Amino acid sequence: MICPLIYFPNSWSHCSSIRTRGRPLKLETWERNLYAVWVAQFLALMGANLVFPFIPFFVKDLGVESDSGAALWSGVAGTATGAMLFISSPLWGSLADRFGRKKMLLRAYAGATVTITLQALVTNLWQLIALRALQGAFVGTIPAATALVAAGTPKRRLAYALGLVQMAVFMSQTVGPVIGGLMAQAVGFRMTFALGGLLYVASFFLCLFMVKEEFVRPPPGDRPSYVENLRTVMRVPSMLLLIGVMFLVSSASTFVRPVVPLVVEGFTDSSPEAKTGFVFAAVALTSAVAAVVSGRIAERSGYKNALVVATLGAGLAYIPLATADSLPPLLVYMAVVGVFSGAMIPMVNALIGASAPEGKHGSAFGLVGSAQALSFAVAPLLGGVTAQQLGIHAGFPIVGAMLVAVAALIWLTVREPASLNDERRERERAASPSPSP
Repeated sequence: MICPLIYFPNSWSHCSSIRTRGRPLKLETWERNLYAVWVAQFLALMGANLVFPFIPFFVKDLGVESDSGAALWSGVAGTATGAMLFISSPLWGSLADRFGRKKMLLRAYAGATVTITLQALVTNLWQLIALRALQGAFVGTIPAATALVAAGTPKRRLAYALGLVQMAVFMSQTVGPVIGGLMAQAVGFRMTFALGGLLYVASFFLCLFMVKEEFVRPPPGDRPSYVENLRTVMRVPSMLLLIGVMFLVSSASTFVRPVVPLVVEGFTDSSPEAKTGFVFAAVALTSAVAAVVSGRIAERSGYKNALVVATLGAGLAYIPLATADSLPPLLVYMAVVGVFSGAMIPMVNALIGASAPEGKHGSAFGLVGSAQALSFAVAPLLGGVTAQQLGIHAGFPIVGAMLVAVAALIWLTVREPASLNDERRERERAASPSPSP
């Protein structure tokens, strides 16, 4: 039988096993947690992605008149979220190592429920920006979910597990913008914000009842301080380099995100919100597939090699987006970008998860979340300024050139963690035939 991805309380024991060659095979705790987190993250992030197709248009409804002004203030709203997430993410990560990673994920879902729902009630631009900032301060579901999964997953399966978590991100980016664009047309911007809040409520209860974390809180004398946790993580060789790489690869999509709705609007006379949703869905769909497939490939070829190929391919794929002169080629180019960009973040996360000290995954991915948040803060603003000064198509070749340079940086400086090389050699030795006596 095929076990469904969505588990209900009264069917969990039924779905916690699958059949292989006629015999039941019980899923391990880390696998059950992985699939539950996958569903919770998909629902939550779909709620977050409902609003992206119409944020520039919502900004216009709040009083901004020009396209360039809408791009700029949409970037400012994104910067407010990213700046607060940058500040808060390491703190939440360190608390996760002290009190439990499941608790921090539940805290993030609760914070998102409140802040996103309240955005349906704003009456001016500054209220929207303030709530987007509060959303950044109290949310951070991606690093919280990543830390929860990474801490309980065997290192040899990290690429697969974190690729699946990232697949939930990309699948939500596939479905969310499409539904959000259609809902914005049907019921308006404000009701769409409210639906996003309800989806976070569903994720909260799914995580509460379905995820089992085997967390043992350190005794009072063995609880390092917030600063000590961060120092322990940062002393790991190449950790700061990998966090820097995460910042750069995360900046790529957020740099161009504020201008994509305006590029689409230039190609059509009707329904730009819905068509923008399909553009975001094109890149997210191919990214979702790449996130999982790349994990399987990386287990054989190495995480570093997979990351270099993905980053170089994404850089080269971004450049021709500047030449798109209608909606169909834009959709095709964005889909090609997703084929490569979908592998970048899972590979960086897998390298970080394999390198993190035991019991410090919350702190490690708190720093990762901070790096991603900094990209969310800086890149949309730079993208908006670039669009205002150089035109709305100028950002695509700039991002492409940056990613090509990042691929070269990874090739020259990043090293595969020794633990992964040791496990790979052991698997190869176990798979090779024994010599004849």
